[in-house]
Amino acid sequence: MTRKHLVIIALLLGISCGGTPYVPPEPSGPNAAVQTTSYQAVGTVKGIKPETPSIDIDHEEIKGLMPAMEMEFHVSNKSLLDGLSTGDRIDFTVEHGVGGLRVTAIKKK
Repeated sequence: MTRKHLVIIALLLGISCGGTPYVPPEPSGPNAAVQTTSYQAVGTVKGIKPETPSIDIDHEEIKGLMPAMEMEFHVSNKSLLDGLSTGDRIDFTVEHGVGGLRVTAIKKK
């Protein structure tokens, strides 16, 4: 039996015996440089710029990312802006990755 097999068996036994499942460590080095993290947020649409495409949002605190503020976010797809108007309350997903911050999902409240 190889070392790899023993590690897999130990992990399976730990999980099946009520142990804590293995959680891989946070990436570091080159892997951290390309990691993308998603955050859920709530805010109010302050402006829409389909030509960019971007959206200005007055958002509540985005836990783990930033305090409440009004700012412009680029959107991953121009179609996310369809049907939105200034003043709409929204739930949105923002990703923080290699290209910076980008809204990837928007839902009107």
